[in-house]
Amino acid sequence: MKFVLQMAARELRSSWRRLLFFFLCIAIGVGSIVALRSIIQNASAAVASEARALLTADVQVDSDRPWSEETLAIIDRIARPPLVAGRAETIESATMIRPADPAREGAMMIELKGIESNFPLVGEFRLASGELFDYSLVADNGAVVSPALLDRLNLQVGDQVRIGNSTFQIRGAIGQEPGGGGGGFRLGPRVFIARSAVEATGLTGFGSRARRRIQFLTPDGQVDNLSRQLREALKNNLVNVRSYKNSQENLNEQFTRTENYLSLTGLVILVLGGIGISNVTRVFIEQKKKTIAVLKCVGASGGKITVAYLGQVLTLGLAGSILGVLLAKLALYYIGFKFAESLPPNMNYGLRPGAIAQGLGVGILISILFSALPLLRIRNIKPNVLLREDAEGLRRSFDYTRWGMVAAVVAGLLTLVSWQAGSLRVGAIFLVGLALTAGVLHLAAMLLIALVRRARHVSSFELRQAINSLYRPGNQTRVIVMVVGLGVFLVIATQSLQSNLVQEFDLGRRGNLPSMFLIDIQKDQEQGVKDLIAEATGEPPVLIPTVRARIVGINDRNIDMEQEDMRRERGRLGREYVLTYRPNLEPNETVIGGQFWDAQPSSGPEVSIEESMQGMAGLDIGGTITFDIQGRKIPARVTSIRRVDWRNSRTGFMVVFRPGTLENAPQMLIGAINGPVDEVERSRFQRALLDKYPNISMIDVTDIVRSVKRIVDNVTLAVTFIGGFVFLSGALILIGSIAMTKFQRVYEAAVLKTLGAKRRTLLLILLGEYGLLGFVAGLIGSVSAIGLSYATAKYIFDIPWSLTPVINLSGIVATIALVTVVGAVSTLDVISKKPLATLRSQ
Repeated sequence: MKFVLQMAARELRSSWRRLLFFFLCIAIGVGSIVALRSIIQNASAAVASEARALLTADVQVDSDRPWSEETLAIIDRIARPPLVAGRAETIESATMIRPADPAREGAMMIELKGIESNFPLVGEFRLASGELFDYSLVADNGAVVSPALLDRLNLQVGDQVRIGNSTFQIRGAIGQEPGGGGGGFRLGPRVFIARSAVEATGLTGFGSRARRRIQFLTPDGQVDNLSRQLREALKNNLVNVRSYKNSQENLNEQFTRTENYLSLTGLVILVLGGIGISNVTRVFIEQKKKTIAVLKCVGASGGKITVAYLGQVLTLGLAGSILGVLLAKLALYYIGFKFAESLPPNMNYGLRPGAIAQGLGVGILISILFSALPLLRIRNIKPNVLLREDAEGLRRSFDYTRWGMVAAVVAGLLTLVSWQAGSLRVGAIFLVGLALTAGVLHLAAMLLIALVRRARHVSSFELRQAINSLYRPGNQTRVIVMVVGLGVFLVIATQSLQSNLVQEFDLGRRGNLPSMFLIDIQKDQEQGVKDLIAEATGEPPVLIPTVRARIVGINDRNIDMEQEDMRRERGRLGREYVLTYRPNLEPNETVIGGQFWDAQPSSGPEVSIEESMQGMAGLDIGGTITFDIQGRKIPARVTSIRRVDWRNSRTGFMVVFRPGTLENAPQMLIGAINGPVDEVERSRFQRALLDKYPNISMIDVTDIVRSVKRIVDNVTLAVTFIGGFVFLSGALILIGSIAMTKFQRVYEAAVLKTLGAKRRTLLLILLGEYGLLGFVAGLIGSVSAIGLSYATAKYIFDIPWSLTPVINLSGIVATIALVTVVGAVSTLDVISKKPLATLRSQ
């Protein structure tokens, strides 16, 4: 044992420079795993500890339709002492706001929230000034608004605004909103007013999309009891009941899933580093063949030598893992400094002990797994290697030890990946997917390098030598190309997909699709609204009648969420549908089943459904759907199924009635129009429409596109960051490979110098070699990225795909430049060494 320890320490001291990149690959991979797991676990803890504050209550009942007397009676019967210690009601709706001063232009959509004096039951409401919210700020038509609204409409505290039919005075700006309202996608900034004032705005009448909530504060130990009783009593009333414990469980589950999947990202980086480790270990053993032969000559067994080198691997793996933990700590400091405003206010930015333990364990395991097979070669190195360079032990026809080790490594990797993913199935899929991707890239690298080899007879001496260098003994060309190409592949695919998404949101490319939607238009307002739109846009608008309804029966069966087949469809059966009626198909619709009606009204109710509704609780052509429209039950027969191209749709409906049924039903109109392009004219049009018809809500598509684009940019940044890490791993493998084969480069340079080659010639050979490596890696990554971005656009986002040649070519050029610079800087000392000393050492 003493011999093994002494040998491991001596070899580590003499070879640490060559194995430095081994150490860095482990550090980056472990650092990414520890940092990602720690930040997700910290966020989970911060959010879970504030689950009550996020809900602003212990238990909540909510509905998107007015409370029925039956529902309120059930709630009042159950939700009372001793189960309930406090109760508050809120109402929320998306609507429009505009300055009350006629001289001021501008209007925008907001998310309005009406509250009572005891809001919030749980949590803290602070103003931008830091003061606690006081209900008197919203009493008597006061309003507290988002700072973004003040900035957008150029308003100040004290100014007056119009919401619906009412005028409100701005009395404060939101600082800390109850429930952590800064996250998620919103149609507009938040505005708080008194709940009683919402009714006066005229926004809660017929056709309103307001969502009503009743929240409860419970004594200790009564949360589960209250939520259980409410769920049982209201199970068929199409209302939602949830407690903060449900929210906490859902959040914990989502965070755990996110943590596991992000850890797989870190594992990708670590596995790439492991590939480099395997190759460096192989080359390192190749260089140490004579040393190993001498040790065997003096009596050292292959087992002892293997254990000594394994000791080096474990030492480097542990040291790299510790450095990775330090890098993770720095990363969390940076995240806290840079992104604290976007993260929970009580977020902790320390490392989690569990994440540290996992990172250290994974780092050491990866080091062992990927160096095991190369270290196994030691047993085949015989003492007569000192006499003959190629005298290595003959292998048996089937090497049971080697294949047993291969099986052990695969099993170890599967265990490791499944551990990180939290699922054996996900781990297996991930490992197979990674193996297939790596295999395809490896084969592509072999093919391209074979093609490059055909050009080795070119007239340029430097280029010929550069091409020949790709095939020198012990080269790692294929591995370098594969790993660097994988990094390029991820980065370019992400950028290309982002470009396609941004183009999809470009309204100028989408033909005559609307840039503005008007909703909640009353029947008696139809002509006046048409006149205003025609005056502003120069085009006569088409206003579409809509009726809101719920499904209460399918195929003569009443909706009962306790039945298994209906419980599975709760999301679709429990929602509210917007219906319309018309005699024709729209240009973006295609009938894929049944037959669409002619222009004649029907004798009985008939409907055409969108294809995703087919099969819902057994629904198909010839089946019936029973709708509840303002308390009236209307059964309708399904006569056709439509496919709707939602992307090119001015308006789209899941259910369309044949004319003759809904004409006399309570209905609202909607309009999809191309609003004025000029910002000033657009603002004037919005103001004129809202001044005359304050109940109408106006959705400006340009604002939504801007919000979506911001989200896409953030996601792209994150994925590109991950791709950059992978690329960095590839660069480290490149540096490590250069370091491990530098002895060959030095010898070749010495021979060429002896034959009269100048430093300029040697430099050009090096630049040519690394330029070729960069070209092949960049080309593989770029071409592969085209396939990934196409598949993602077509099968995931379902958007048109177009080639992005600028991004692809820029990626190839950048890869060539980076690989060439890294390679040249790493081998400049090869050029400067004197040939005599090198040749004597050989």
